[in-house]
Amino acid sequence: MMNNVINWFELPVNDFSRARAFYENVLEISLTETELDDFKSLTFPFDGLNVSGALVKNQGADPNQSIILYFNVGAKLSPAIERVKSNYGKIVIEAMPIKSGYIAHVLDCGGNKIGLFALDA
Repeated sequence: MMNNVINWFELPVNDFSRARAFYENVLEISLTETELDDFKSLTFPFDGLNVSGALVKNQGADPNQSIILYFNVGAKLSPAIERVKSNYGKIVIEAMPIKSGYIAHVLDCGGNKIGLFALDA
């Protein structure tokens, strides 16, 4: 179980090669390219313990308004989703499986879009 409140981030980019060069050169790291269906990403190094994230192919949204932070909600996602609903939030993307667990996108009570992560649905 991760101990970090924030465990993942996604930064939207329009120009993958330019963004890759920027982050790899500035941070002196290597990004890993992944493509699944129409979802393309460049993942920052991750050792299973650190907070990490990815540059994701922007779908036309303003990159300055589209950064998503993923909050770790523990072992199960569904109780957190119910708490979102009962606390004036809205579900944007229902629980969906990813390689390391499950995520959902929600709007908080003020309309901020955030991600929720858990090991199980």
